Amino acid sequence: MELEFILDLIEKSGYLGLFLWLWLGVFGAPIPNEVIIMTVGLAASEEVLNPVITYFVTFFGMMAALTTCFLIGKYIGGPLLPFFQKRKRLSRTIDKSIKFMNKYHAHSLMISYFFPGLRNFVPFLYGVSKLPFKTFALFAYSGAFIWLTIMFSLGFWFGDHRDTIVKYETELFVVAGISLLVVVLFKLMRRKRRQKLKSTQ
Repeated sequence: MELEFILDLIEKSGYLGLFLWLWLGVFGAPIPNEVIIMTVGLAASEEVLNPVITYFVTFFGMMAALTTCFLIGKYIGGPLLPFFQKRKRLSRTIDKSIKFMNKYHAHSLMISYFFPGLRNFVPFLYGVSKLPFKTFALFAYSGAFIWLTIMFSLGFWFGDHRDTIVKYETELFVVAGISLLVVVLFKLMRRKRRQKLKSTQ
C-alpha cells in the first residue's frame, strides 16, 4: 500500500512531491517514519527511482521537517507548549523528551531520531530553549543522516520484510550498536598492540 502511494506520488509530482511529503506530510501521516523510509528504499531498489537522488531528496525532506520543528519551537513554542501539555498523550511524550534532553543534553538531538515520538518533540523543545541553530543543525542533521542511512539501506535490501524490521527495531539497533562497539574495541586493541611492538623494536 505504502509503495503504491509513493510510486504514485513520484509519478504525479516528481521528486519535489516526495520532498514536500517528507517535509510536511509526515507530521500528519499515520504511517511510522521507519515504514516510510524503508518503503522509499524499496522503491529505489526496484529501479523505479534513482537511488542516489531518492536518498538525498529524502534526507533534505527530513532536514526540512526537523528544522521546521525547531523553528516552530523557537518562535511560537512558548504559547504552544502549555497547549500541548494539556493533552494527556502529548504531555507524556513531552515529559519523556525533557528527561531525555536532561540526560544526554545536545546529544539527545542525535539519539532521539531513533525513538518514535521523541524525534519531533526534542527539536521543538530545543527551539523553545533557544539553542543556537548551529548546535541544533550539527547534532540533529547528523542523527537524521545516520538513521536514514540505516533505514534506507534496510529498505533497499530487505524492504519486503519491513513490518518485521519495524517490530524488532529496538533489538536490531541494540545488536548493531553492540557489533559496532566490538569492531571499534577490536581495532583499538590492534592499534595498541602495534604501538607496543613498535616501541619494543
